[in-house]
Amino acid sequence: MEHQAQADQFLENFIGGAKELGFSFQENILKQFCLYYEVLSLWNRSVNLTGLKTEQEQAVLLFADSLAGSFAFPENQSVSMVDIGTGAGFPGIPLKLAFPSLGVTLMEPRGNKVAFLHTAIGKLGLTGISVLQKRLEECRSILEEDKWDVAVSKAVSLGQILPHVRNILKEDGRLVVFRSTNLENSEKLPGMAIEKEIHYELPFGFGVRVLSVLKLAR
Repeated sequence: MEHQAQADQFLENFIGGAKELGFSFQENILKQFCLYYEVLSLWNRSVNLTGLKTEQEQAVLLFADSLAGSFAFPENQSVSMVDIGTGAGFPGIPLKLAFPSLGVTLMEPRGNKVAFLHTAIGKLGLTGISVLQKRLEECRSILEEDKWDVAVSKAVSLGQILPHVRNILKEDGRLVVFRSTNLENSEKLPGMAIEKEIHYELPFGFGVRVLSVLKLAR
């Protein structure tokens, strides 16, 4: 009963939080989000997937915030996306659930989290999504046609990404980084240029977030 109550509380917070950000979903998709939360909660007992404790924190800071990444996408959501350092699948899996036509690659080097990702994808019955067990710096010699339209990251620092992002992005690709503040000095972005920064307010008073959208400098 306690487990069901937690799932119900999560879903209530997720629906409300997603609505504040402009998202609403049919019942079958909401069931998918709830199933993902339940698998995450089960695995989190033995694998450190998230330190967030309450259902509201997880619903907002993991799930709803992930959806906001789509604010930086082109209007046509049929793009290829790589989620750098995805951890437990954020933002990649929520974005895939919200936009089924999105081609998603989850990049994660740690074996225990890779095992979780494969389990979650299987439980959710997702297609058009894959797991790449590599660090970004190991991604070299990728053919242009195999590179991605969009690279996103919620957890990896910009300084770790910038030296290697050209190896994975298409020439007209974009890097989208979730941040709490604007980028202040574009001179610290070797090989990249700021295209735009998108501000949004997280639901339930969790604060303001920024999507920094960068493109390859020419």
